[in-house]
Amino acid sequence: MLNRFCISVFCCLLFTCTPVSALSAETEKAEVMEPISVNAARDILELEKLPTSATVITRQDIEEKKYINVEDMLREELGLDVLQNGTLGSSTTVFMRGGGSSSTLVLIDGVQVNSNTLGSYNFAHIQPDNVERIEILRGPQSTLWGGDAVGGVINIVTRKGKGTPSHRFSFEGGSFATFKETFSTQGAFDQFDYAFSASRTDVEGFSSANERNGNTENDGYNNNSFSLRTGLDFAEKRGRADFIGQYIDARIDFDSFVFGVGQVDGPPHTSQDLYYLTAPVSYKILPFWEVRLNPNFAFDQVKSRNQPSGDSTIISRTSTLDLQNNFTAGDYYNVLVGGEYQVRAGENISNGMDRRLDNKSAYLQGIFDYEDTIVITAGFRHDVNDSFDDVTTYKFEAAYRFKQTGTRLRGAYGTGFRAPTINDLFFPGFSNPNLQPEENTSWEVGFDQSFLNGDITFTSVYFDARFENLIQFNLATFRPENVARATSRGLENTLAVRLPWDLELSANYTWNQAFDASTRTQLRRRAEHKFHANIHHWWRSRLHSLIGVTHKSKTLDGATGTDPYIVVRAAMDYTVNDQWKLTARAENLFDEDYEEIPGFGTAGISGYAGLVYNF
Repeated sequence: MLNRFCISVFCCLLFTCTPVSALSAETEKAEVMEPISVNAARDILELEKLPTSATVITRQDIEEKKYINVEDMLREELGLDVLQNGTLGSSTTVFMRGGGSSSTLVLIDGVQVNSNTLGSYNFAHIQPDNVERIEILRGPQSTLWGGDAVGGVINIVTRKGKGTPSHRFSFEGGSFATFKETFSTQGAFDQFDYAFSASRTDVEGFSSANERNGNTENDGYNNNSFSLRTGLDFAEKRGRADFIGQYIDARIDFDSFVFGVGQVDGPPHTSQDLYYLTAPVSYKILPFWEVRLNPNFAFDQVKSRNQPSGDSTIISRTSTLDLQNNFTAGDYYNVLVGGEYQVRAGENISNGMDRRLDNKSAYLQGIFDYEDTIVITAGFRHDVNDSFDDVTTYKFEAAYRFKQTGTRLRGAYGTGFRAPTINDLFFPGFSNPNLQPEENTSWEVGFDQSFLNGDITFTSVYFDARFENLIQFNLATFRPENVARATSRGLENTLAVRLPWDLELSANYTWNQAFDASTRTQLRRRAEHKFHANIHHWWRSRLHSLIGVTHKSKTLDGATGTDPYIVVRAAMDYTVNDQWKLTARAENLFDEDYEEIPGFGTAGISGYAGLVYNF
């Protein structure tokens, strides 16, 4: 333990005690940033104007933090609980603001990718190589996106090619026999642009069943990922057509579950094939009217082999056609009108289940944006489904900016719903075709404050969400029923400070009380307290380093739970010249022994190094 402690202290000193430049970070990294248009809000407002609680992880964040998977980026973010049941590639789900894992709608370039059988999305395999940004909207978004957006939306936006064609090769290797190779290329020719990436990840891993319980068999993982985005501007740039595709082929070993014992070493493995396709087209018919048509398709096939209960193959397909009209009425008013038709299919071959859900919806939203001072939005949506009652949702948002003091007050009130999954409704012997959607009513108030010309920014938001008709499995009837109620309330704070000597501090803290309204007990796997902070340092535009600290309080999981923990990491990169860059990162520097889910292991102290070649 002493040797590990010394190594950890040395790594911290190495990453933070870099030479201090005489130049300020402001002059070294001065860059004109374009306003971020948030796709998850249907591009109606820029990030800084949104009244709702939103976070955007930019491409710069992805490059600086050097995580191997998108899930690791999300672990640091406000209001999110990210849970993984073992080594890299193991099933990973996200809870947002106390909602369940199926209460967060996940989009990839506007394609809805949640599993139709389980309801949640498995973040284990999505790579950040061709990701431009990750948009996180907290609170119910059903007015714009329908079911499953009851807790919020996470939208992953891939890169758009620009400028002279350029290419990149990168490599990283390290602990647990981890190796990753990535090739990417992007650029533009007149009205045509493209961006493509391909990567291969191989990991020997560690035992997903926690080693502290005597499990020693490593669970390996490999991943092949391909991402393509092409676009064409036409009609003198009044129109644009895109084709976006992503394919992932992954295989993960995992451990068996023995009743009364828990997770134990075993031979099962899962292979997963996923692809997402979308071909959005937009055209400005008149100066005040733009129409957008987005046909898209998501496919997810999971094959589990060598399980004690037998082999299984589960397939999820989602086909969506979305038509959106944006109208501009003068300088301050915008109206968004649209409709969506969606078919969600789920198939479990071993159990003979093959069902589909058809959903039609219409939505309307009005936006008032007055000179960067007042923003008001109001909207509603009506969903008609062939398997449960119609649902109408609505949302009102407002924000006011005091320009003299740099203060912005904002608030929101809205409703949302989560549709029953195909398993909930149709799984043979364990379903309930009479289920109704879960319902949510939520409100929030908050403020944003900046000081010293933006060198210090602080935000604080209080939220309160009430869940009704929660779908819960009844052990007496062995069927899911609308019997539960839950309450989730909390406080979300962020702080960002530009410090002297080329340092920057960013931190966030989430307090979330999520509990069963009838028993007043804490909901499973939700942490009441979560804190994360990063300290960045830049030296002469060549060397960047960071130290990150994450704290999470205890959680409950039935009769067991997880203990609180603190994890420290470090990352750095050194730009040798215009072509070469060296990278390194160290995870869990103090070798914290912790769990995210009871019975499942997590990585101890580990190190990785790599290089990037641009040509």
